[in-house]
Amino acid sequence: MRCCSSARRSPPWSPGSASPSTAARANRLITDPPACAIRAAMTANCPVCSGSGTVLRRLGAEEIAHGLQAVFGQTPPAGAVPGDYDLVECAGCGLVYADPMRAGGAALYDWLTSFAKYHAQARWEWTRIRDILRAEGRPLRLLELGAGQGDFLETLRDLPQVAAQGIDLSERSVAKAKARGLDVRRASLEDVIVEAAGTYDAVVLSHVLEHVATPGALMAAVGNLLAPGGRILFSVPYSPMSREYLHDDVMNLPPHHMTRWNIRALEGLARVLGLDLETWMPKAKPAWKRALKHTCDTIRGEGRVRGLARLPVVLANWGTFRRVLADHRARERVGGRPAADTILVSLKREK
Repeated sequence: MRCCSSARRSPPWSPGSASPSTAARANRLITDPPACAIRAAMTANCPVCSGSGTVLRRLGAEEIAHGLQAVFGQTPPAGAVPGDYDLVECAGCGLVYADPMRAGGAALYDWLTSFAKYHAQARWEWTRIRDILRAEGRPLRLLELGAGQGDFLETLRDLPQVAAQGIDLSERSVAKAKARGLDVRRASLEDVIVEAAGTYDAVVLSHVLEHVATPGALMAAVGNLLAPGGRILFSVPYSPMSREYLHDDVMNLPPHHMTRWNIRALEGLARVLGLDLETWMPKAKPAWKRALKHTCDTIRGEGRVRGLARLPVVLANWGTFRRVLADHRARERVGGRPAADTILVSLKREK
């Protein structure tokens, strides 16, 4: 699926203070909020468009920690959840963001990355990015921010027209990437802006933006790296995710994800940066399949019931299944189709 829109104004090309952390990659569950936790109040301004925000709900640190424990089977270490948060919706662009914008630190990510299931495998958007780069039909200079051990850059080896580089803050990841013969080095975004402003045809961020506390400043800084006609290519979860009709996903909440993106918020980001927006999504599974899985995951636990074994669970919880199915059928449509759970975004600079 492909959607296009144009949103331009004079971009604020100031580097800001943002630097990318290596993106976190997982999605699971948290319990429903009590009714008393839902409230309406004015709070911190939007970190993308500076619009005013309305609080949707409050997240207690204990609730978040309990959700993480349910996913990983262990209690998070002290400091992994630094405090309580509000979830706030921007009246201007529709972005949902955390207040305070206090992203998870080493205590959280050192713990999360110790679990094998936390790490990403190959992603559908990597194939789409390859297609986009190939279609350019010209030599390209590409930089991946948060390249890790180089899994994405590895997929570009057979595109000789792409001179691919990567940066990461993890010495261990950089060493692994170098061992694979990839051009990856340890550096920050600020380092690269000083050295190479205005020189890249493509800058790639794979599931990074939702983790940072200053998304607007980060993307303005990344935009400063673009050559004329260059583009930022990034992927984020599309919120609310389809599994979130019965409960929020703890991995799509702070301190793991600081922002929750939808098409309106992405259009707002493009307007602020003065870049052209283009988006792609995979085809979502049929509503009944998603409802079947999510009902069983909620009743019995994530992935514990599969295949025909789901039928008796659904029959015993028919009311829940019907409610989830109705939600899936009414899911927001993007580009004429029901929204998937991930969106690939291109923000392109004029030539």
